[in-house]
Amino acid sequence: MPNSLTSDSLSGLLKRFSSNEEEAARAYTELREKLVRYFRIKGLSEADDAADLTLDRLAEKVRQAEEIADLTKYAFGVAKNVFREILRASRVEGRAVVKFYEKSGQTRRTNDTTYLEPLRRCFDGLYEDEQELLTRYYEDLPADQLYEHRQALAKKQKVSLNVLRNRVSRIRKRLEDCVDKKK
Repeated sequence: MPNSLTSDSLSGLLKRFSSNEEEAARAYTELREKLVRYFRIKGLSEADDAADLTLDRLAEKVRQAEEIADLTKYAFGVAKNVFREILRASRVEGRAVVKFYEKSGQTRRTNDTTYLEPLRRCFDGLYEDEQELLTRYYEDLPADQLYEHRQALAKKQKVSLNVLRNRVSRIRKRLEDCVDKKK
């Protein structure tokens, strides 16, 4: 999730904390710990990644010479936006996973934890590119837009629509097998 900091961005951020390297490092670490705590309180399982992403964005703002009066306060403003983005992405992913299961012929209630928890664990076990492919392939779109959407997805991956369907089918089969084992 997080973008890596460049050395220039990091050094610029540290200088904003203090000209003394030890004080700057301590202030950076304290802010990171506060951000991790914030994201954990919000219920994010990947609180460390969210904190790092927040600090990356803060460092980029400092690098762009944006005037920031209170660095900590600004960081928490950025953290709120990062949290919203993660929440939005998780909702989209969740809808895609449910859509996937509905389209695969499974007829289970989507709020049934005996079905959702194994599905989420198995989905999390897929490679990132496979998760993204399933999420994008099963986007909740009107029927008249699905064909064009999937054609564009195939074109982006530089494969034919048939190859794309086969990939999705194989990933889906592995996911279904995993869910069956976890029940």
